[in-house]
Amino acid sequence: MSRTNIELDDHFVRDKKIFYPVKVEETVRFADADIMGHVNNARYLSYFEQARVAYYKKLKALDLRKMNAATAFAFIVGEISVKFHSPAYIDERLVIAVRIAELRTKAFRMEYEIREKKSHRLIVTGSSVQVMYNYKKKRTFPIPASLRRKILSLEKGHSITR
Repeated sequence: MSRTNIELDDHFVRDKKIFYPVKVEETVRFADADIMGHVNNARYLSYFEQARVAYYKKLKALDLRKMNAATAFAFIVGEISVKFHSPAYIDERLVIAVRIAELRTKAFRMEYEIREKKSHRLIVTGSSVQVMYNYKKKRTFPIPASLRRKILSLEKGHSITR
C-alpha cells in the first residue's frame, strides 16, 4: 500500500487558511488500526472527542475531575460527520485541530482537521454539532451569554457564522 504525501502548509483546507485555536497530538496505536493496516474509520470519532475535550478545557467549561451524572456539562453531540482524505498508519503522529465554526441559538458547530505531523498530509476533516441540553428537564436551551463570550474570545474573531 503506497502512502500519499501532500505538501501543504499547516492547516490549509480547500486553499483557504483556517484558524484552529486548539490542537492536540495523538500517536496512532496498534489498537487503532484495522486488518487493512490503517486507522479504523470509527477511531476518528474518538480523536475528535479528544480535541473537543481539550477545547472545552481551554474554555474552562469542563472539569472532568468534578463531573458526575448530577453535574454533567450541558451539551450533547447531536450530529457528527467525517470526510476521509488519506489513511493514517500505526506509529504516525497526528495533529487534531478543532474550532467552532458556527454559533446558533441552542447549538454550535465544531470543525476538525487531522493531519500527519511531519508531512502535514491531510488525513480527515469533519464536523459535529453540540446542542445545549438540560438533562434534568430533558430539553434544549439557549447557549448562555457567558459561554458565547468565551467561545468568541478563544476564536479571536475568526470567521464564526452566527
